Amino acid sequence: MRRRVARSLAAALMLVLPAASIAEEAPHATPALWRVKHGSSTLYLFGSLHILPDGYAWRTPAINAALDESDLFIFEVPVDEAALRDEKEYIIQNGILPRRQSLRTLLTPTEFETYSAVLRRAGLRPEQFERYRPWLAAVMVGLAYLHRTDLASLKGADDELMDYARDHGHQLLYLESMKEQMDLLTSGDERGHLRALKNLIVRLPSSREEEKLLLETWAKGDVSRFTAILEAYFKDRPEAQELLINRRNRNWIASFKQFLGRDGATAMVTVGAAHIGGSNGLVALLCREGYEVSLLTSANSAGESACAPQA
Repeated sequence: MRRRVARSLAAALMLVLPAASIAEEAPHATPALWRVKHGSSTLYLFGSLHILPDGYAWRTPAINAALDESDLFIFEVPVDEAALRDEKEYIIQNGILPRRQSLRTLLTPTEFETYSAVLRRAGLRPEQFERYRPWLAAVMVGLAYLHRTDLASLKGADDELMDYARDHGHQLLYLESMKEQMDLLTSGDERGHLRALKNLIVRLPSSREEEKLLLETWAKGDVSRFTAILEAYFKDRPEAQELLINRRNRNWIASFKQFLGRDGATAMVTVGAAHIGGSNGLVALLCREGYEVSLLTSANSAGESACAPQA
């Protein structure tokens, strides 16, 4: 389960994780895929959901073709054994309250009962979760509420693509280290983390409908609506959007330029779907850099321009 903590960070905090318990399966899921061209180089850009229902079918002919063409696969963060050891050590060092401190005294009785009931139902023990720091408590209660029956087996589209790349002997590269992504969790102060945890506990009852809507929107490839949902969530939290999405997008563009500088090479980049759309999303940033960006669909494998015409 440690494997999910960092890679599901933003989604868990925003309660937008697609639940593996969803019974309905989209029979013809068609998530969006972009192709970025620069000379003889190609970069395919795919926005993943980090957790999907078990057995959810999402690969389209366009995605399969991109996989066949790619010789390099790029993801947000590594999840190998070394990275998982680093993550475990980070959580031990930064995720546990000092002795004699407990969430029982930081939350109201009603908040603590809701929080502890969710984690008990997921099979976690009070002696563990009572001493989580608020940032770790927020991640765990969000995951446990939506995925209490399958916490140990959560997988997303990026997991499947990592397996594909390894099985076919392709090179894997990463945009961030495990520590860099975990540092996102602990930015800010303890009071801010506690407020976020309290707000999340209040919003738990509405989370299932929220994650269902995002799954359906992603599966339809409706990038505009997906972006609008996230923009509405961040409306009163621009600093969180800057930290979790915008700043990282700007940092990643420098790496994309390097990949696109390889003559005749093709790379497949997979990041969280929240990073793709909007005026500060990766597609808009790539367009502003002057790259040729096309949205590939089942109906149009040649792609249509994703960049707005210049005035």
